[in-house]
Amino acid sequence: MIVSGPATIWHRAPAGEPVSSFDEAYAIVHDALERQALDNPVLAAHLEMLEDPVLSETVRGNVAAGMDALTAMDAARDTIISMFGQIDDEYLAARADDVRDIFGRLRDAMTGGGGASAPYRVSKGCILVAEELFPSDMTGLDFSSLPGILCHKGSVTSHVCIIAHAKGVPIQVGVDVSGIREGDTVSVDDPMMGGTPYIVARVRAAGRKLLVNAGNLDEIKAGIAAGADGIGIFRTEFLFLQRDSMPSGEEQRAMYREALLECLGRPLVLRTLDVGGDKMLPYMPLPPEDNPFLGLRGVRLCLEHPDIFNVQLRAVLDAARDVRELRPDWYEAGSPMRLMLPMVCLVDEIRQVKELLRAIDPDYASLVQVGIMVETPAAALDAAAMAAEAAFFSIGTNDLTQYVMAADRCNPGLARLYDPFSPAVRRAVELTVEAAHAAGIPVGMCGEMASDPRATDLLLAAGLDALSLSQIKLTLE
Repeated sequence: MIVSGPATIWHRAPAGEPVSSFDEAYAIVHDALERQALDNPVLAAHLEMLEDPVLSETVRGNVAAGMDALTAMDAARDTIISMFGQIDDEYLAARADDVRDIFGRLRDAMTGGGGASAPYRVSKGCILVAEELFPSDMTGLDFSSLPGILCHKGSVTSHVCIIAHAKGVPIQVGVDVSGIREGDTVSVDDPMMGGTPYIVARVRAAGRKLLVNAGNLDEIKAGIAAGADGIGIFRTEFLFLQRDSMPSGEEQRAMYREALLECLGRPLVLRTLDVGGDKMLPYMPLPPEDNPFLGLRGVRLCLEHPDIFNVQLRAVLDAARDVRELRPDWYEAGSPMRLMLPMVCLVDEIRQVKELLRAIDPDYASLVQVGIMVETPAAALDAAAMAAEAAFFSIGTNDLTQYVMAADRCNPGLARLYDPFSPAVRRAVELTVEAAHAAGIPVGMCGEMASDPRATDLLLAAGLDALSLSQIKLTLE
């Protein structure tokens, strides 16, 4: 979708009365988020991040070390963002913007901004142009008069884009806006806008499943409320990030149990811990690697550290057992808990995980279904053997594309090569689908390609059983 109109340049709300301490700023922002989070799952996630003890303890520790409050907050922000900034998962990397937003609110409260954006009215027919926008900025916009947004910084998987699409407003990010002046005629080209109705109609007509990608409980709730048939990928990294120690087994068990209950009997595809390489946890030091994308990450790392992996596996099994006791009817057609292994390259990796599960509970197969994320060329080329061990496949086109094309997806100079529509990537998808169906197991897709309306007919023709969308823009019913 392309929209055009005169530009209105974004200006933030004027400052109010400053406060003197971090604790005062924290209270102001917390009160604002509590009010705004009631009907906004994105800001509900921000409230959860604000309440994480790591945030406040890091700031207070910096103050105790002699920093003034603003410097302490900036240092804490940079520490937390560093945990997100180098993540190769685009969705998780985009959460660094959420951290900036929260600390921006805290800084605004300290300097007199009040910790929450005031309403910002855009003249009807004008396109909002900004260097950078945050979810908190979106709460102050009048979307009824906004035809589009043009923004320099940001990602298509950012919460700003999710909110704009949910409001029916096209948004284009990654555009140099430095030369645009008030009143200039500008255009917004958003190929994703308007695509969800087409995807939904085509997938529903074909009798396939519509799933949703999620990274926390609020996104699971939003996806199920929107009419999704289940969660196509639940990224468990959120439970491990933004903290200074590994989450306990009980903490993980409670999170996974709640996630499964929120799905109301629909499938929950829970991706096991996917860190390592360039996705580092501060409490899990690993030696540096020359090629982190090809390094110790995903299931490789988990199998190298069974002490950590076993805690997660046990928590998953316990959570599935807890829910089965509450709702045995949800298990009549097989467990809704689907355990998905990332970065699989060898069939033996699947077998090793099954052995770990069997050691925890010999009856594990009644509690979870074990599948894999097909995101390496090895998994696609050896899909027939993989399908003999896996209960399901889910294709991750983001990594699969960069590995098949040998093109770093973070390198803009290689954008012409990083193309999920390339013949080689399409063939890898076809091989995966063919192997899955020959073995009688379902195969879905949770990569960004599943959310691209240009790919929908191609993917349905290839035989995909389910598409898991990265963004909820409209009700899926």
